[in-house]
Amino acid sequence: MIASKGAVYVIPVNRRHMFLALMWVTLLGGCGNRTEMNDLGITSATGFDKQNGKWNITYQVIVPPASSTSGSSGGGSQSTVTTFTSQGKTIREAVAKSSVENPKKLYFAHTNVLVIGEEAAEQGIAEILDNYYRNIEPRETVKMLVADGEARDYLNKMVPPEKNPGRALSDILQRNHERGSYYPLVNLHEFAMKISSDSGAAGIPIVTVKGQDHKKIENIDVFKETSSPAKLRLEGLSVFSKDKKIGKLSQSESLGVAWLTDQVKRTNLRYVGENGEINSFLVRKATVKTKPIKTGFHYTIRVDAKVSGELEESTSPKKISSKESINELQHQAEQLIEAQMMEGWKATQQLKVDLLGIGNKIHQHQPKEWKSLKESWPEEIRNMDININVEVSVRRTGLLQDSFSKLLGSE
Repeated sequence: MIASKGAVYVIPVNRRHMFLALMWVTLLGGCGNRTEMNDLGITSATGFDKQNGKWNITYQVIVPPASSTSGSSGGGSQSTVTTFTSQGKTIREAVAKSSVENPKKLYFAHTNVLVIGEEAAEQGIAEILDNYYRNIEPRETVKMLVADGEARDYLNKMVPPEKNPGRALSDILQRNHERGSYYPLVNLHEFAMKISSDSGAAGIPIVTVKGQDHKKIENIDVFKETSSPAKLRLEGLSVFSKDKKIGKLSQSESLGVAWLTDQVKRTNLRYVGENGEINSFLVRKATVKTKPIKTGFHYTIRVDAKVSGELEESTSPKKISSKESINELQHQAEQLIEAQMMEGWKATQQLKVDLLGIGNKIHQHQPKEWKSLKESWPEEIRNMDININVEVSVRRTGLLQDSFSKLLGSE
């Protein structure tokens, strides 16, 4: 109401005007709890080690000025990342103690990869999972690796030509998943779902360092060299029963498990024929189904695989484009894939782990049977047989109808 010269006028105020007024008051008041970008220490990778009952958390923090010049290659006078470690009885205590030596507020939402030390993996990583699920900032989609040793040693190393080591490790995991399928691409949420399921098992790739002088790749001068003296690489699969590491698989065993779990996106098969000829086959598409079937008192795993691809390389003296040669190539590929699957299966049996998720399938389709198996699972894995059926289709043999070796021999 407004009074003017003895008269009273009433100005109508609707809800929209009230809302706009409140919005202006809020904006003018500012945000008291905001954090400026310059105050954030964005982590590219995080490492978890555990010794003597204490957590050692290593942070690989991006250095903004050095990272502002985009590009994967090239050196520079300053590293794109800096690393440091804090310690605590709990993970959150260790993070809190980072404030005594780090001027930035650690920000974990953009962490590319989580690296777990070997000793921490063997003692159990339930606390790490609890930390990621309980707190808002860390993301459960972060990729996982197990270090061949202490995690902090790997966060100090460069991965030429990529200037950001954390992102480089993440890219290595992604490329392996897309091009080789030797090891699974596992994020934290997927891992947690697997170990908390009836099967209770999962695998995480192992990162190791190969070469002569490991210390050299901890210095940015490595970008000035045409050949790195040492390199980080994936080598082996850490096998977890619940939250503890109980063993590991080789690359070939891991690939066998990838076949059995329908995780092969693309890979290369190399096999030698009866006369010593070498053939290389690129898998373009693979569909694998596993089904537990009860036979008597035990279960048999039935595996049906359909694989298609193309011939990439051959030294065969035969006419490759002929129907007989193609059938022979397909048969050779089928035998090789079956052998790889069998190798992976035997490795899981030896460790007594259910990496194939068989327990989940039995529980889903035969819940009454699962009740009697649950107490002895996954011990029952060792008593199971497996029946593998692989069907390979060679879609293309390439631009040459014959191998170049045959062409040379015909002259």
